This record gives sequence, structure tokens and C-alpha cells, in this order.
Amino acid sequence: MDKVIDIEERIPSMREKRRRTTNKKFLFVIIIFIIALLIILYFQSPLSRINKVTISGANLYEEEFYINESGLIKDEPFWGFKKNAVEKALSEIEVVKKVVVTRKWFHDIEIKISEWGTIAYVEEKGQYSLLMENGELFTPETIVPEDEIPVLFGFSDVEIRKQLSKQLVKMEVEVYHMISEILFSGTDEDMESLIVYMDDGYEVRAIIPTFAESMEFYPDITAQLNDVEKGVIDMEVGTYFTPFSKMYGPEEEDEVIVEEDE
Repeated sequence: MDKVIDIEERIPSMREKRRRTTNKKFLFVIIIFIIALLIILYFQSPLSRINKVTISGANLYEEEFYINESGLIKDEPFWGFKKNAVEKALSEIEVVKKVVVTRKWFHDIEIKISEWGTIAYVEEKGQYSLLMENGELFTPETIVPEDEIPVLFGFSDVEIRKQLSKQLVKMEVEVYHMISEILFSGTDEDMESLIVYMDDGYEVRAIIPTFAESMEFYPDITAQLNDVEKGVIDMEVGTYFTPFSKMYGPEEEDEVIVEEDE
């Protein structure tokens, strides 16, 4: 026979259960209230404002320039801007290759800038600019000369300049650092010809589309010439060597064909 439990015996346990449930609900409400209060206090306090913006990776432009371009201002709302919008704005600067914006410590902002590398100087009407890997020009207030990058003359055409940039980026570093000057010698009919002056005294004739590929053979070609006499190495069609004494002297003699190592 089933045991009959008197309702009077169950009342204390039911009351205790209801009390625990009520306490949990009350505690939950208190926690929600405290969290909401803290959020309100946070957004009303200086902690919710931008305290400091730091820039890393800036070389071509000053850090202050990037901060101004970002649109981020001290004491403005810390959560009142979109990271993607700031990154997009900074990425449109000609020298910027990549940018990452990070919120730090609830009120600080860190901006990591990656700038395009400079690959040459470009001379235009006596003024010098820096040519970057993406083919864009950057003209700083002052330029500190670097011996290991070439100087370009006659590259006023933007498209031709960008084509040459791609070739310089692909070139072997050892050969690239041997280039002193590059002169654009193209005409309206021929928009590809180059005259290249090398640090070791040779002069190279080449065309833009195959410039990097042709210059891979430069060390082997000069090794075959044994440095007896400097001259012009023509790489436009095949490879030919003509000493300066014959190229620019009164005599006109046959060119020497130089074999490229396979």
C-alpha cells in the first residue's frame, strides 16, 4: 500500500524551494542591474574615451601625419569608430601597403603601418622623388641619398614607370644593387628602350618587358669579358658587346656577340 504523505509535511520543503528560486531571481536581477550600471558609468567616464593613438612602422611619413589621416582624436568615444573605415582611409595613402588598427586596454589604439619599399629615385625637372614598389611616386621634403638604389631619368609617363617598377621588384638583388642610373630612351614608336649605367662601368641597352630576365645573365656576361675594356652590352635582341672605344670612337667595327650561359 502506497505511503500517504501529509501536505503539512511537504509545506516546509516547498517553501524552501520557492525561497531559493526567489533568491536566484533576485540575484540575477541584481547582477544585471550592476552590469548595466557599470556600463553606464564606463561610457560616462574618461575610460570610454580615446586616450592615446600609437603608430608603428612609419618611415616615409611622420607618425603625426598618419594620426591626422586616421581621423582618430583624443577624448573622442573609444567605441565610436569602425576599424575597417580607418584602415581603408589609411590604405589609400600612396605609401601604405597594409594597415592594421587594434583597440588596446579599453582606451588606447594601436595602428601598425606597412609602407611600400622604395626602389629608385626619379628625376623630373631637377626635382627628385622616390619610386615605390607599387609604381607610385613619393616626394618627401628632404631625401637622404641611398647608394644601393638607382636613379631614373626620363620616366615622366606613369604607365612606363609602373612597368619598370615591376621589373625592378623581380630583379636579382645582387644585380639590382649594381645599377647606378636608368635612362628611358624610348620614342613614340618604341616605348620600351632603356639605357642602363652600371656601377662597374658597363653600359647596358635593354627593353622594359624583359629587363629583369635579361639582367639575370649580367654577371656571367661580364665574367666572360674579363674586364679588359668597358663597353656597351646590348640585350635588346640577343646579347652583343661593343667596347666604348668602338661605340663612341671614330671607327665603326663589328660588334662582338656574347653567348649566354643556359
